[in-house]
Amino acid sequence: MSVEQTKQIEAAIKAGNFLEAASVVQTFKNLSGIDFNIAVTGESGSGKSSLVNAIRGLGNEDKGAAETRVAEMTKEPVPYWHLMCPMMIVWDLPAIGTPDFQPDAYLKQVKFSRYDVFIIIASERSRFCHTKLAREIQKMGKKFFFVRSKVDLDLYNEESKGSTNEERILEKIRNVCVNNLSRIGMSSPQVFLVSSWEFQKYDSPQLQKTLLKELYHHKMETFKATEAPSSSRITEDSKTHSDGFFSKWSSKLPGLSEEETEKFQTAVKAGNFSEAISVVNMSVDTLRNTKLDIAITGNSGSGKSSFINAIRSLNDDDSGAAKTGVIETTSLPTAYPHHMHPNVTMWDLPGIGTMKCPAEKYIKDMKFDRYDFFIIISAERFTEADTNLAKEINSMEKKFYFVRSKVDMDLSNERRKRDFKEEKTLATIRSDCMEQLQKAGIISPQVFLVSRWDFHKYDYPQLQETLAKDLKTHKRHVLICALPRTSEKILKEKQKALQEQIWKQALKSCSIAAVPLPFLSVKCDVKILVENMREYCKSFGLDDDSLESLAKQVRMSADELKCVIKSPLAKDITREEALKRLREATGERMMTVKYFISVIPLIGTGIAAKRSYSVTYEVLHTFLDEVAEDALRVLKKALEGAENNQ
Repeated sequence: MSVEQTKQIEAAIKAGNFLEAASVVQTFKNLSGIDFNIAVTGESGSGKSSLVNAIRGLGNEDKGAAETRVAEMTKEPVPYWHLMCPMMIVWDLPAIGTPDFQPDAYLKQVKFSRYDVFIIIASERSRFCHTKLAREIQKMGKKFFFVRSKVDLDLYNEESKGSTNEERILEKIRNVCVNNLSRIGMSSPQVFLVSSWEFQKYDSPQLQKTLLKELYHHKMETFKATEAPSSSRITEDSKTHSDGFFSKWSSKLPGLSEEETEKFQTAVKAGNFSEAISVVNMSVDTLRNTKLDIAITGNSGSGKSSFINAIRSLNDDDSGAAKTGVIETTSLPTAYPHHMHPNVTMWDLPGIGTMKCPAEKYIKDMKFDRYDFFIIISAERFTEADTNLAKEINSMEKKFYFVRSKVDMDLSNERRKRDFKEEKTLATIRSDCMEQLQKAGIISPQVFLVSRWDFHKYDYPQLQETLAKDLKTHKRHVLICALPRTSEKILKEKQKALQEQIWKQALKSCSIAAVPLPFLSVKCDVKILVENMREYCKSFGLDDDSLESLAKQVRMSADELKCVIKSPLAKDITREEALKRLREATGERMMTVKYFISVIPLIGTGIAAKRSYSVTYEVLHTFLDEVAEDALRVLKKALEGAENNQ
């Protein structure tokens, strides 16, 4: 990487423009396909296999780890591909000095010429077989590193003798190793002190970084030794490599508008992957800034304000709720932003045809052009003013829906009759409303029956589905996330809507991981996780305010609802919780390896980027599933409470 490129990246990061930084990195040449072989050798019981696992970011019990046993199990060189850096192959060689592998024949038996660098490991002082190996490796013109293992045991033994200065003990061990190697002519031998059980301590980070630097130099030397490909070949290779990564979205792109989908696919087909990522990130920003304005209008006393409160998951007496009363309380359009989703605003409009706002002035004074759709509410039959209003809205090519409110009161009155049947009564009310609207010239009117006090019942679930279905991509997402969680179906819709956005967040993590600056990727992964996990909790009502409001509606305590929740509440989604999720998905060792890979130019950026995508995608999907399950448990608990308290 040139000095100029480094400055460009640092400036972009400082300005918070991670996408620009990523695009600089993506101009580097692709050097994949060149293997880097690391041979780990030493005596039986020195900890070879444990070191192989640790270098690969695995514990000894993890799936795919090299076997570790008291008896020597390795009978031939065994390759282990690095999980995050597939071009790096760590070879677990048979122990030297066993009956099958005597020092004189060892080098030939394990085919030393095929390895690029060597690690000689000893759990005590270096022995003759170690020094002989080191000499032969030097003759081959290759590098080796000496690893002194099990230093945690040395420290424990020294502490039992009364020695407490850890740094002095470690320095003493290192000096002994260096002196032994220097005696046989090794100039400035590199010695690393490690512990298999605490691999992030002592000299292990330096060993990891040294190996990755050797990988980088090996790639560069190999690349220079081969014929330099033409720029057109590099572009084609890069396109082929990236096509595999982007091909999964070549046809179906959830969460993008038609225009965004077209731009994304055009960029991918042209091989302009930086532009493709830019389209996705712009889509994320557009979604974040998308506003939805919903107008609630109707006759005075129809229950407009109560409907607004219900759709915002508030009680009528909650702080910030729309004012309700037996007389007209609204004289001007009043905005009520959603308390959890401020981009969604419910507008309480004055009742149609009141003295304060005659019908002929209503449309002009209410500025109808600023609303996305209209809900016309009536507590009885819809009037001529309602139908005239619907016709004007239709002429503006905007959607409107009729809501017949207070059906619980109608049902209560009808229950006194001997032949009462709830379904029949509801069908009669709906049929009557539609007949009156059709007579007034409304073609195929949509009428939904609702009750403020049983908001999850009757036609409200169908109203939610219809509202969402009629909106375009981004506005649809915004509405679904803001809707109250009143049915299992709407919870599934919320889950689906949020799932459609996960790949965008994962791709954002991927593009940032392509910037080779220390710990940037991990920090940004954590930020992305925290922001999205909090959004999931709020969308599903798993925050204190929403739970308190729901508990009040069903006459339960919030603690009764919280007791069925297994995932963290919104307020508990912290950086520490996100890091915990990352560790569960990758392992703490893997996060450290990811950092070291990401700082190696040309080689590590693509690997770290792909890993960031898959890990972010996995963590968000898993957490979203947990939150959706919790929300369903809360809903069932609340409905049980509502029935018991009737």
